[in-house]
Amino acid sequence: MEASNFSQDGELPVIRHDWASDETAAIYNSPFMDLIFSAQTIHRTVFDPDKVQFSRLLNIRTGGCPEDCGYCSQSAHHDVVLQASKLMDQKQVIEEAKAALAAGATRYCMGAAWRSPKPRDMDPVIEMVKGVKALGMETCMTLGMLSRDQARQLADAGLDYYNHNIDTSERFYGSIVRPRTFGDRLETLRQVHDAGMKACCGGILGLGEEPHLI
Repeated sequence: MEASNFSQDGELPVIRHDWASDETAAIYNSPFMDLIFSAQTIHRTVFDPDKVQFSRLLNIRTGGCPEDCGYCSQSAHHDVVLQASKLMDQKQVIEEAKAALAAGATRYCMGAAWRSPKPRDMDPVIEMVKGVKALGMETCMTLGMLSRDQARQLADAGLDYYNHNIDTSERFYGSIVRPRTFGDRLETLRQVHDAGMKACCGGILGLGEEPHLI
């Protein structure tokens, strides 16, 4: 089963928002290779099948996150060897972006292990976005939850994409994450959308959920 239907002219897929439970269950239970084939079929309707975008990800602030996501080694609640670091200097970030551009990357994503950015973090983060954008690259960030003002600041700075995964279903969410809620994730995605940025949003299957909890 495909995640979208083709338009009447056969050129562009039509994104659906009216999925019935039996349809989503059929996707969930489909063989993995069938899902890959369906995804590639849809991909070919709008993209050159022989080209991929090269992106580079930089961790601009590592570890020490106050959230307790059960799957993440960046959490301060887990006993891991990963050492927490301060936010990288924006000049170093731009130099890393230049190296990524020289190596063929066209999108640059910067991620920080935060529950959400503090007010003092916004100025250097915004300078990073502006600096990478000035190189002619697409910009992407993942900084945790955002307020309305923070989302607008990032959009005004030129941020193209914001990565914010929903992790799992709402009914299973409390089993892997506390105290943040599923609704908190949706609210940040709402702020990203309202600010005019694109969202990179995914989830994880196999965290211990049962089909009836999806």
